[in-house]
Amino acid sequence: MAVGNEGRDIFKFRNWLIVFIIILLIASSIFLYIFSLNIEKNLHKKVADTITNYLNMSLNKQKSQALTMTILLSQNEALQEALLDLDEDRGYEILSQSLNILKQYTNIQGIKAQVIAKDLTIFARNWDRDFVGMPLEGFRKDLSSFKINKPKVSIETGRLLSIKATAPIKKGYKTIGYMEIISLFEPLTLQLRKIGVELLVLMHEKYLNVATLMRDNPMIGKYVISNRNYNRFVVAKITPSILQQIEQKGYFYNGKNLYFYHPMFNSRGERLGIFLMVINNEGIERFQHYKDTLSFFLSLDNSEFRDVINEWERPEGGFRSVYDRSVAQFLSKNVDSELKKDFEFELREILQNYTKEELIDIIVEKNRMTKKRGVIK
Repeated sequence: MAVGNEGRDIFKFRNWLIVFIIILLIASSIFLYIFSLNIEKNLHKKVADTITNYLNMSLNKQKSQALTMTILLSQNEALQEALLDLDEDRGYEILSQSLNILKQYTNIQGIKAQVIAKDLTIFARNWDRDFVGMPLEGFRKDLSSFKINKPKVSIETGRLLSIKATAPIKKGYKTIGYMEIISLFEPLTLQLRKIGVELLVLMHEKYLNVATLMRDNPMIGKYVISNRNYNRFVVAKITPSILQQIEQKGYFYNGKNLYFYHPMFNSRGERLGIFLMVINNEGIERFQHYKDTLSFFLSLDNSEFRDVINEWERPEGGFRSVYDRSVAQFLSKNVDSELKKDFEFELREILQNYTKEELIDIIVEKNRMTKKRGVIK
């Protein structure tokens, strides 16, 4: 009888042990699942943060290029004279030729240029001649605050959503018009695609009353797709409900693709829409291999930012004018020998009239702007 009780006790103990092991296994599985979800969540957040930083860096670079270009064109004396004379035909020819030359030596493509008269009507556009005299104030809210005395660049709505860099065209102290470079989002889309990220530039539909050339663009929910070279296969998989989840949580992962976004604002702080980015599992895995290299290129120090700002504020640098500086910059580029001789002769003629102190300032500035070099570990 005692043996029987002992057997029952062993049986009970064994059952309790099995139940305990099962509970322990279930708890461990739940813990490991939660732990793996946290690891996955942290990875996704790190991927999204780094790529968003890369987007901002690339966007700022595109803005900086557009701003530099518009500052340079605003200094063109022949264009200034054509504007003063209200000679639209000559203005068109000078603007088109000057922009083509700059594109040739700066390798900046996909941009358009226009001159806006002081009364905010179109004076000249390099891409068409049909809208001369058309008032822009109705299409461009940012023009209502055009009492500017220095260059500016921002994302703005017009007939198209674009990056617009604007600089006053001055004759002495008098503003006679405005030079504007318009840059679309196709170069930015291609740049992100190189690192495995698909970009959708989405503008809110409420701006379609102004962005008349975008009314036939495809839409996702309440947003209009603004970049023409978007990935159609990616767009086909994004439903309005997925987009809503992305906006609510900041990101969305469906097991195959990671979706995340960055808000887009204009110069007045109004939210125009979002930059929606998509990367698949293969891209996330590749990201793990080059994330350190990508992070290195994102680490700009304060002095580099100050250099960019100083160039915007004082584009001529140590030179007397933007033209003088541009001649020196073109000389440093890889151009054919005959053209280089012409630039050398021109620069020598320019610098002969400079004082010793001005030449020292140019040399100091050149050394200060020397690119930093190092080994990526």
